[in-house]
Amino acid sequence: MRQAFTLIELLIVIAIVGILAAILFPVFSQAKAAAKATTCLSNMNQVGLALQIYLTDYDDTMFFRSGWANSRSGNTKLLGPGDTANHYKWWNMLMPYVKTAGVFACPADSLPTLSNDSSGTADIERSYIAISCAESLNLSSLPEPAETMVVTEKWGEDWTGVRTDSWIEPFNGDFTTDSTNPSRTFMAANRHTGHMNCSFFDGHAKAETGGQVQASKNLTGCRLVYSYPFKGTNPPTVTSPSSQVGQPNLCATFAWP
Repeated sequence: MRQAFTLIELLIVIAIVGILAAILFPVFSQAKAAAKATTCLSNMNQVGLALQIYLTDYDDTMFFRSGWANSRSGNTKLLGPGDTANHYKWWNMLMPYVKTAGVFACPADSLPTLSNDSSGTADIERSYIAISCAESLNLSSLPEPAETMVVTEKWGEDWTGVRTDSWIEPFNGDFTTDSTNPSRTFMAANRHTGHMNCSFFDGHAKAETGGQVQASKNLTGCRLVYSYPFKGTNPPTVTSPSSQVGQPNLCATFAWP
């Protein structure tokens, strides 16, 4: 006689397979997410190393925010007749030191910003954003470079729509909790189980939670805004009203002398 499974035995096997799948799939998903977070942190580390080489070439001074009326560099225009605005985008200033555009994309970012290279071709997928508070500063003038963020992660969109910003500003609520979603920060992307990867002025990279950033005058860059005021006719300060409705000036939540 031929031996075969009974209907009950088949149902038991199917049930066991289903239970195992329910247990293992979330584990696989978490492992995949962790791998993406690790790759993203590695990207940030490369950005930090590139910044150190850049600083060496530019008298220990960080890249400036070109075309911004309040830049500490005082440079609101291009430097010469052959220069282009794209050349002075912060990622293009670091490109000679990282060599590959892939460094600027986080694998966990489903909506990276397509950004221009130096020639103006929009072929760089960018998940990261520079901290405006640190622009144009000199490494030797900073009391705590290891606590001064230079680049962090950004969301591709928020409740206001798609975001293509190049610079992030604590005085405009960019590090505050998203007013429509308390699990995430507004523009800074805490996409890795509540953490955002960050590159610091001294070259190291580290993952910080939104809460850790919001509680620190240093990590937000607010201390830099206070200690190294911006230029311009009406520059932002630690007490300026935020230009983003619903997202307050985070610097104004700290006590200042």
